[in-house]
Amino acid sequence: MKESDKSRFDIILRENIISDRKNGENIGTYKEKRLHSLLKKFFEENEEFHEVPIGSYVADIFRENEIIEIQTGSFYPLREKVRYYLEQTPHRVTIVRPLPHIKWCVWIDPVSGEVVSRKKSPKKCMPKDVMRDWVYLADFVGNERLKIKFLLLEEEEYRFLDGWGRDKKRGSSRYERFPLRLIGECSYCTAYDYLDFLPEELGERFTANEYMKAAKLRSYGGYAALKILCRLGILHKGEKCGRRYIYQKIN
Repeated sequence: MKESDKSRFDIILRENIISDRKNGENIGTYKEKRLHSLLKKFFEENEEFHEVPIGSYVADIFRENEIIEIQTGSFYPLREKVRYYLEQTPHRVTIVRPLPHIKWCVWIDPVSGEVVSRKKSPKKCMPKDVMRDWVYLADFVGNERLKIKFLLLEEEEYRFLDGWGRDKKRGSSRYERFPLRLIGECSYCTAYDYLDFLPEELGERFTANEYMKAAKLRSYGGYAALKILCRLGILHKGEKCGRRYIYQKIN
């Protein structure tokens, strides 16, 4: 990612903040969430290309034979939409997913609306951390017209203290995600890009447990990654050895 892209993101972010103050708007007052709205402007400032009907669906952005869908949450709702785009249109499709690479947790009192605390999360989210969700797009990975782009952000996540437990944080409701800056991006299109998820230290043959240990993925994410790598022809799921399947690299 170019430094100019990061600078442009900062400019759009500042313009949004200034606009909010002029209009007297606060976090969470948009019908369309702030992060989604900002990313649409980042990828296409001309609003004529926003919310364009394509068949029975509406694309977030459509310009120059490219559809851009911005998904701030699960990939699950996109499955049929992406299938339609790839099977029923000739257009290129880019799915954008922002990730909180650096996250500040801001806790809000649900009654008064006051900020109670702001703490930095020790976790730095990367694409592999949403692999269990990525599996919803497994049928489409490797399609030359599909690109999945992750934006690594520093952001604040505002949550209500309305959960259970002593601190009321477990099961709490998320109110809004507020971006602070753009750190970088990771894009996946060809099978070569997905080699990121195949640790070099693995041998030619290995079990799912051996893969997950090397890739540092938990069960759901690990099996999702294996499914995607097999779908791409990077791995082959072979016969069982005892109770476990053996996966083999395809050269």
